[in-house]
Amino acid sequence: MVPSPPLLAAALFLLTLALLLRLGPGPLLGSLVVMLAADVGLLYGLGDRPAGLIALALLGLAALVTPRERFSPRLVRRRRRLGPPSEKEPLEERYQILGKLGTGGMATVYRAKRRADGLVAALKVPQERYANEPRFLRRLHREAEVLKRLNHPNIVKVYEHGQAGSTHFLALELVDGPGLDELIADRRLTPELAVRVLLPVAEALKYMHDHGFLHRDLKPGNIMIYRSSIKDGEIDPAGVRLMDFGIAAGKEFTRLTTVGARIGTPTYMSPEQARGRPLDEKSDVYSLGVVLYEALVGEAPFQGDFEQVTQKQIFERPVPPIQKNPRIPPALNDLVMRMLEKEPAKRPTLEQVIAVLKSAPQSHTDPAVSGYLLAAVVEAQGGSIRLLNPAGLPVRAFGRQPPGDLAADSEGHIWAVHFEFSGNRGMVRRYNPDGHEVLAVGTYGLKLGEFFNPVAVTVNRSDQVFVLDSESQAITRLDLEGRAELRFGGAGPGRGSFTDAQALAAWDDLFVLDVGNRQVQRLDADGNYKDRFVFATRADDPTPRTLLGLGVDQRGNLLIYDADARKVRRLSPEGKILTSYPVPLAEDEDPAALVDLVEAPGGEVYALRRGSTRIYRLAPTPGTIEIGLPVRVLALWLAYRP
Repeated sequence: MVPSPPLLAAALFLLTLALLLRLGPGPLLGSLVVMLAADVGLLYGLGDRPAGLIALALLGLAALVTPRERFSPRLVRRRRRLGPPSEKEPLEERYQILGKLGTGGMATVYRAKRRADGLVAALKVPQERYANEPRFLRRLHREAEVLKRLNHPNIVKVYEHGQAGSTHFLALELVDGPGLDELIADRRLTPELAVRVLLPVAEALKYMHDHGFLHRDLKPGNIMIYRSSIKDGEIDPAGVRLMDFGIAAGKEFTRLTTVGARIGTPTYMSPEQARGRPLDEKSDVYSLGVVLYEALVGEAPFQGDFEQVTQKQIFERPVPPIQKNPRIPPALNDLVMRMLEKEPAKRPTLEQVIAVLKSAPQSHTDPAVSGYLLAAVVEAQGGSIRLLNPAGLPVRAFGRQPPGDLAADSEGHIWAVHFEFSGNRGMVRRYNPDGHEVLAVGTYGLKLGEFFNPVAVTVNRSDQVFVLDSESQAITRLDLEGRAELRFGGAGPGRGSFTDAQALAAWDDLFVLDVGNRQVQRLDADGNYKDRFVFATRADDPTPRTLLGLGVDQRGNLLIYDADARKVRRLSPEGKILTSYPVPLAEDEDPAALVDLVEAPGGEVYALRRGSTRIYRLAPTPGTIEIGLPVRVLALWLAYRP
């Protein structure tokens, strides 16, 4: 029996309604309209039953091939939530908090999942005390607006921001990995890895500048690296992200509204930023230089509280990073020092920075040395014994504990004296030209070859080694194998004995600086007294002058520092003064400190007031070599003997 048209139309209508409630609105609306039209036609006799049946068949087929989830009412509601956040919608309804990532000075960052689509993001919200702080809220939303206008692979992405309920928030790309600050703290960075991290940061900065923005808050904590990009001791630059743009601004807005206000982290501020002056791209270059310095060395160039660091940023020259880490390639050291110039105009552009980072050698290699190097003892990690080129940059570094004195023999080995009261560790050590210890002799004791406190060492042209013990005032002669041959000297008024001997120098004979007796004594290699050198105060006053420095030149002439006149006197073996050189005295130098004196084969005369951060070149052209670190001892190392 065939149903009547009204009953069939009613059944089709109810079926249509049921499917509509199940599937929701969407691309099937056309089919529904066709079917309803057929229903109406059947109901009123304006069409035939096959048309309605065909429409029903099409609807059923579409229902079978269309995924239910695509048009479920629940997903429709979720999609509506992807619109702008509403003040009526609490943040917890928009995001599921998965855990805390960290807390900064003004905001807390959570790992969160957006309920609407499952997106996992870094959710940044103000701390409670700043939740209603207008300036911070402006900074939070400014960060989002800046990021919206930047599209660079090494700049963190922003997903959304706004206010949900009473909470302001910022949803960012979640970088699952450490910050550069963590890598620095864990000592996980080599110079090569530091470049691999900071080259993409420099490129991201240039992109920002090209689009009219300054970052103004560069620091290691604002540079993140995906964990997946750190493998087998390597770092993929594609995984580096620059973030935290809260105080970024267009180039025309480079100061806070308060005149003279300073923003940013003081450790990484440029001098002009520390002064509260207008900023340009060179301010970011300076801050990037500080970050590069810290990545290479393990610490920022300036330490202290806010005001101390601020003053140092403005007035002090940083210690060259290569002095703190001698493994840094010189090209990187030079780049950092140019980036940290106090005057913005002297700093390189980001294009120049990027070019150097791309071309800099991957590691420092010891260059071949065909002349001389200055042997020095510095107070720093990475090797306390340094071989410096004439510019004062380390070519080699070795040794852990700083020795009390240095000397070099004709084979290019370095002799060093240490004081160690306990144990069987030799206090007189010999290092080969590569910096490896090859000999350690002279333990604590009274016997020949033992010492109480060795403080000075020198080597004569016959490669005999002389070691001065400050406690006994005795001098021990060793051969190049460290065997003790004889001991002479001792405490006494002079003529082969000493009141306060502090330094040695040698040519063929041995010279001893006896500070207590205000004289330099000359002995032969067997310790026999020959003569002495004394400077009278004036022609009518025989009182001896204070002598605080000793050395020999390349012809066997004597170099003596006259502390009263603050001059170095060059004396012939007969005691005739050949020439004099004034020695500068800086405010931070001790005028009573011992002065080391050396002359290089080319006639360059160097003087070090022990404990100073600078070496003075006295001749032929006076100058100052800024080391930046306290230097305890200065000697000469020759790659060959003329």
